[in-house]
Amino acid sequence: MFKEPWSDISEYPKKHKLALETELKKELGTNHSLFGNSVNLLAKREDRDDLLLKSSSTFYIVHLTWSGAEESAGYPLIDVFETELELEAKLAEDSLYF
Repeated sequence: MFKEPWSDISEYPKKHKLALETELKKELGTNHSLFGNSVNLLAKREDRDDLLLKSSSTFYIVHLTWSGAEESAGYPLIDVFETELELEAKLAEDSLYF
């Protein structure tokens, strides 16, 4: 489904997915727009610390900092995609310039 530089999270061991989800939870502060949202981890970008998440019908690309702690306001950075079409355009662009 995903093209380079993105990889489906199901291609990784469960321990790796759990580590990514754990780091995401650590970094999301109470003021972050994703704090408390139920999200599903779909993919990981190989050349960056980016995760592709889905919540309901909205997609997010989150750039982890790997600080291991709650980040200051505005971090981790996210891109929001309201439709699958918007997301597909972004992923195609990523693949084109990889």
